[in-house]
Parts: sequence; C-alpha cells; structure tokens
Amino acid sequence: MAQFSIPLFKVFMAESAYAALKSVLESGQLGAGWHVAEFESRFAAWMGMPDAVALGDASGALTLALYLSGVRPGDEVITSPLACSATVSPIANLFASPVWCDIDPLTGMPEPGNIAGLITDRTRAILLYHWSGDVANVGGMLALSRQNGIKLVEDASEALGAECSGHRLGGEADFTVYSSYATKHITTGEGAILLTADPEVTRTARHLRRFGIDPAKFRLPNGDLNPTFDIPLAGFNFPMNEIAAALGVAQLPHLNMIVSRHRANGQYFDANLNGIPGLRLLKRREDSISGFWTYALLAERRDDLIRKLLSYGIGAQRLHLRNDGYSCFGGGKRQLPGVAAFDAQNLSIPCGWWVSDEERELVAKCMRTGW
Repeated sequence: MAQFSIPLFKVFMAESAYAALKSVLESGQLGAGWHVAEFESRFAAWMGMPDAVALGDASGALTLALYLSGVRPGDEVITSPLACSATVSPIANLFASPVWCDIDPLTGMPEPGNIAGLITDRTRAILLYHWSGDVANVGGMLALSRQNGIKLVEDASEALGAECSGHRLGGEADFTVYSSYATKHITTGEGAILLTADPEVTRTARHLRRFGIDPAKFRLPNGDLNPTFDIPLAGFNFPMNEIAAALGVAQLPHLNMIVSRHRANGQYFDANLNGIPGLRLLKRREDSISGFWTYALLAERRDDLIRKLLSYGIGAQRLHLRNDGYSCFGGGKRQLPGVAAFDAQNLSIPCGWWVSDEERELVAKCMRTGW
C-alpha cells in the first residue's frame, strides 16, 4: 500500500567524505590525530565556543561529564526516565543511582518544580535531556543547580542547531553533549562532542578521554616513552578516531543547510498539523528554537496512526521507552503522572533534511484525513 518512502532517520554523507576517508586509511594513522583536532576546532567555532572535546560516543561523553561533575559510586543523579537509554546508562556505569523525576506532559521534559524536592546530600548532578531537539528549561535548571551546589549536564544529542535565548545550546550548563551517531544531523558513524566553558576542565577532559594521559608529555622528543611521565588521575578510553573525525570534518560545511532544512520542515508541521483532531502539538519555549531532530508530537490512538503512516511509507514510531522500567535500573515504573501521560502518546515523524516540500505536504495530508 505504501505510496512513498520517507524514512524517520537518514544518514547524511558529504561527497567529499569518500576522498577524506581514503586519505586517512592510506595515512597509516587511524587513532586520534590532526583530523580530530580539526573537527574539534571547526565544531567549536560553529557553536561559538572556545573549544570542544571529540569523543567516541555520546554515552562515553556523558560518563565523562558526570565523572567531572563529581559523580562517584553511591551518588545520585536526577533525570527523567523518558530519554534514550544511552543517556541514563552512564549513571549506572559510574555505580551511581538515577533518581527519576516527573515531566511536563506537554513538552516531555522536566521543570525545576519536578526536581527541587528530589535533591539530597547525595545528589551530584541534574542530567537534562532535550527531547527530540526541543529545548528544555536550561535557565531554570541552571538556577536550581547553582542554588544547591550541584552540576547541570545537558544531553543535547538530538538538538544540534537548537537555540535558547538567541544562542546555540552550550556554555551555560556545566557540560553539554552533542551526538554524531549515524542518525543524527551530522554523523561520524559513532561519536560525540563535549562542551564546557571552563578551559581547565576542557584540558582535563582531553586527558581523561584517553586513560588520563597528557599526550604532550607522554613521549620524549625522539618519540620514545617518557619514563618520568605521571598519570595523576586514571581516565577512560573514549577518544574519537581519525576515521570518524574525517567524516565529521567533511560534513561540517553542510551543517547550516542541514539545520536550516530540519527547522523549515518542523515549522511547516507546526503550521499544518495544528488543529487536527486526535493530535496535540508539543509546547515549545518562546525563547527557544528546536533542533527538530524528528517532529515530535502527541497522538491519541497512537498505534493506529503509526500503522497508517507506515502503510503509506512514512516512518513513524514512539521516540523512546521509559528507562525506569528496565531491570538494570531497578525495574518497576515509578508513579510519575506526567511521564505516564506523555509516554502513552509520544510519536515522532520525519522532519530531516531529506524530507522535500512535496513529501512534507503528503505527510500532513495523510494525518489530516484521520486514522
């Protein structure tokens, strides 16, 4: 029955990436090198940040951010259960505990009032997830974290290109993580970028991503290992490699186009899906612009709508499952009414750079005719 094919996710690949990969593969240096440094420099410039730290994947980046926030075994991190499992697994990887908070059922994200009463002397951080590229209440969460002497870590994995108060996400929270996984706005295959405004913390993050080693001091000028070198703080193994970074460098010149197209499609759906019986558009902050990774909304009889969309060749699914139901986090879904209401209706449809004007009109028409 499918009348057209519009996937929910699609990998963007710049034509220049093929030559870049060939060059890297022939160079003999596949570990972190100048391509990683170039990707960091160019991404930071695009973000308007002084620096960036490229890492192998978003979970590793979040693990590092939480560790740098002081999270240790037995500590607590407050977060919503509605996020990618890659977002909350780092809490368990550090042998800390997630404390699940409720959310605003019209945004899919928490407000300070959902979190304030959960802070204890074991709380080290708030982990704030930007749902499908929409922008959470960063200012309110930052004020709450400062009042209580804890860190704010934001997972902006889906929010590349999103803006808050006139600037791109990053630099306000203690740490901001972007993902460059295969399905994100730009891809390095697997990868992530960690942003922090503190240059000393940035330097520490660079050392900790590769076992705590300072590469400038690890070897002697002749290339031999430096026997006097010390590792004061043991680190992880989260670096980005040259293959991934070369892909990223090749895609960065296209980032403005990609972000612009996601935004244009999202704004089209804002205008053309509003008022359809059985649909509710998400509430977005007036001081923000969404990254529109997908177009997220709420749908009554969601499964029926998904079936109809899929039958027409339109990708559609609930975006994420509740993490508080997984046994690795203790199992047993918490009594969180906002989470329950949002989880029952959350739906994502295609909004990316690959969706043409004609195709987005067909998506809207399919939904306007009911299900």
